[in-house]
Amino acid sequence: MKRTTLILILLMGALILAACGGKTEPTKEKEPEPAVPATNTAAPPTVAPTATEEPVMLPVSMVSAPIGEGDFNTYKMELPGMMPLDFEESELPAPIGSVTANWFTSGGFYIVGYYGLDLEASGPLCPGNSILSGGTFQHISNAPTGEGACEGFPTLTTDPEVGPVVCHGTLYYRTAITSDKQGTLFGTLEMLTPDGALIGMTSQAESTTDMLEINLIEICQ
Repeated sequence: MKRTTLILILLMGALILAACGGKTEPTKEKEPEPAVPATNTAAPPTVAPTATEEPVMLPVSMVSAPIGEGDFNTYKMELPGMMPLDFEESELPAPIGSVTANWFTSGGFYIVGYYGLDLEASGPLCPGNSILSGGTFQHISNAPTGEGACEGFPTLTTDPEVGPVVCHGTLYYRTAITSDKQGTLFGTLEMLTPDGALIGMTSQAESTTDMLEINLIEICQ
């Protein structure tokens, strides 16, 4: 046999042995690492404090009276005849005794503050006031806190300087009563009922010669 032929036979045998050699283990794929949940590193939101209005200090009156307490201080009348009508307390502008008429003077006239009155709860009113002096009622006036609240009232004022002013949620009324008058001051809350009648509640307080003088414009600032 020729030398070249023998070499070829030996090479082919080596290739066959290599092909039939031991099996090799398949390469395992690396398992993915478990995902770590993301953490929120942002700072938690902060809530700004709610701005609150500073409480307003109401002037303290030494001449005051609860509204509606006592005999004949609550009433209901038909308009225009002013005949008395039966009524329920729930019809009144406010619960009896919950509002106080506080009296002052300002700029030559009496001022009344209706402390404790919630106009949002009562709705539009027709507050009024007067003074009983020398046996007669003087300087009687009513004025509306809202449109239509005083329709048909015989004592509705036409003076633009007389009437209610709401200051920091408190209802004041610049009356037609001059500050030189002395007598019994009547602070009144009245309103129209759905059937067109007048229903009201009043208070009585004795004036003094040293009434507290206030500046209503400054109070309302």
